[in-house]
Amino acid sequence: MSDLSLSGHRREEHYNIRLHEDEVCFNPAVTTSGGLADTFRVFTDPSVTSKLEAIRPRSRPAQPHQSISVYTDGSCFENGTLRARAGAGVWFGRGNPRNCALRIPGPAQSSPIAETVAVLLAAKLAPLWRPLHIISDSKYIIEGMTKHLPKWEAVGWIGVKNANFLRATAFHLRRRSAITTFRWVKGHNGEPGNEAADALARTAAEKPATDDLDLSIPHTWNLTGAKLAALTQALAYKAILAEGPPKPRHAATVNLDITRHAVDAITGTLHTDATIWHSLRSKDISRHASDFLWKCMHQAHRCGTYWEHIPNYEIRATCPQCNVPETMEHILLECDVPARTRVWLMARTLWLKKHKTWPSLSFGTILGCDLVKVTDDAGALDRGASRLLTILISESAQLIWALRCQWVIDRGGNPSTWHTDIEIQRRWIHRINARLTLDRDMTDTRFGKKALKPKTVLRTWSGTLLNESSLPEDWLRNSEVLVGMRPP
Repeated sequence: MSDLSLSGHRREEHYNIRLHEDEVCFNPAVTTSGGLADTFRVFTDPSVTSKLEAIRPRSRPAQPHQSISVYTDGSCFENGTLRARAGAGVWFGRGNPRNCALRIPGPAQSSPIAETVAVLLAAKLAPLWRPLHIISDSKYIIEGMTKHLPKWEAVGWIGVKNANFLRATAFHLRRRSAITTFRWVKGHNGEPGNEAADALARTAAEKPATDDLDLSIPHTWNLTGAKLAALTQALAYKAILAEGPPKPRHAATVNLDITRHAVDAITGTLHTDATIWHSLRSKDISRHASDFLWKCMHQAHRCGTYWEHIPNYEIRATCPQCNVPETMEHILLECDVPARTRVWLMARTLWLKKHKTWPSLSFGTILGCDLVKVTDDAGALDRGASRLLTILISESAQLIWALRCQWVIDRGGNPSTWHTDIEIQRRWIHRINARLTLDRDMTDTRFGKKALKPKTVLRTWSGTLLNESSLPEDWLRNSEVLVGMRPP
């Protein structure tokens, strides 16, 4: 039996000893049972393979009064943005030299990372042979180390967010030769230790420079690869992708920056690439509009330079109306065709029925429309207005593109074949009414967790409806409700 396995006595010690009912013991064991599929691992890292056993330092007899209680916490300013600054706080007691405030280094900055690093530091700073009781307000790290760790290791950490921080934390907890327990406390609830750890974490996040943090794991303790028994096709696909990340597209990189800074100019938030990509799949954006924006981000639409290398179609690389190189930005914001100006005028008109000012549009704000948040007079987020703005911008932009394709391809791009104002208005009103109808239908409880909350729909559309003053109070069940613009 290896030193990582638990004997019956030690298993009883780790699972039955409780100082409090809400205290959970960390199980340091790494055991394998079952058939060959539970023994063999794939996607291992040959560079860290070791034939030696992982041996803990020999433990010393510890008395109950020698146990250590430590409070940990993490803090992050501007969480989820490129300006995020995270810090970890570890509080052993008033005036204790082990108290620590560490500013998280590296590009990954978030509250979960800070909370994880705080536990890592606590395990690293405490003597290995003394029982350690970690008290934290983070269910993320407590459940991660006491509940999810065996599964994460079984799948080889494939697809696990913040895996490098969690793996290092598990190593420092596992190498201890004394019992380690976790206890959850409610944050900001007046508990002195938790408040002290939180203050240290905030101090760390405010540091002008980052601190050093060692996340290395000795080869003897580094368990890599996924069990064959736990491997699925989806996990294998993720593992293959992780080994060779795709080369970023130049167009997507440029458009991500355009979007990031356009949204930052309006909201003051500098979003990460992941947040921007995720916003394109927002549930507030319809499927066809989402696909349109995704292709815009990748510059994958058939316009402009796409036609330059196709014989007999080179003329389509130039705008037939303005005689300039055709780009998606030109189509949506600059071209003089009536379809573009009319669609944006109608979107602006409907918006002004409920709100004071229509935002200044740019290519970046269209791509990042789900990230452009509207605030009320008190400066608080207006979720209904933000959702309506997302719908109006995304649906209008996609309609402009659809009308453009129809005019250029089906009608030859001739000014005499422009869509009439009546055509444009009917198409736009039909599209927005379809979104309103979908929102009303999605409040039905038969959709379960996927159903929209009635108050979400009310906040979005109230103030924009046709003859709204005469509508019943529960107009969500009225199929005749339309937006406040009549078709000609």
